[in-house]
Amino acid sequence: MSMMIGRDNKTVEELSTLPKEVKQVILVQDHKLSLWNRADGEECGCDDVSGWEMAFEVPCHYGKNGLSADRHDGDGTTPIGLFKVLYCFGNAPDPGAGMTYREVQRTSYWSGEKEDYNTWVDLEPGSREMKRSEYLYKFKISYKYAMAIDFNTNPVVWGKGFAIFIHCDYLDDQTTAGCVAIEEKYMLRLVKECKEGTYLWVRQ
Repeated sequence: MSMMIGRDNKTVEELSTLPKEVKQVILVQDHKLSLWNRADGEECGCDDVSGWEMAFEVPCHYGKNGLSADRHDGDGTTPIGLFKVLYCFGNAPDPGAGMTYREVQRTSYWSGEKEDYNTWVDLEPGSREMKRSEYLYKFKISYKYAMAIDFNTNPVVWGKGFAIFIHCDYLDDQTTAGCVAIEEKYMLRLVKECKEGTYLWVRQ
């Protein structure tokens, strides 16, 4: 599917309700992911003080059981809401990310254990029981490039959900366990174009 460049008036109107400090939004709706940038009225040809321009739009996959405003572990849903992108990460070296980029090491896990639930931890493999956790180093395709978001981070609630990312599609998978997934080439573009302070907005 080719990328669609342009501006949808209804979406712009909805984006304009966001706080002025939000300058960049990754919008997920109807199995599509689009990247939006706030622009000055002069730059976008808008009559109002500020407007929004869509950089690109592509198909995306998300939770096998759809979207939910009340996500919890194992329910196979992607959380609805507005979440700040914390940083980019990946098994590949930093490709020139527009924000902080953390390269995965063989010690890298995203914890599903109660003591450090929903956080990145570095441990020697086998040094501790990590049965509920994701061993980031193992996911060479999905986490070649990825973004961590602030779902269930402040405060962290045990059982509400962990390891919710935007990441690369895995082969022909049409759904995820709760993350948002897009083709690698578009994930790479997100990593390069998104700046500190970008938000993910998942909408029904």
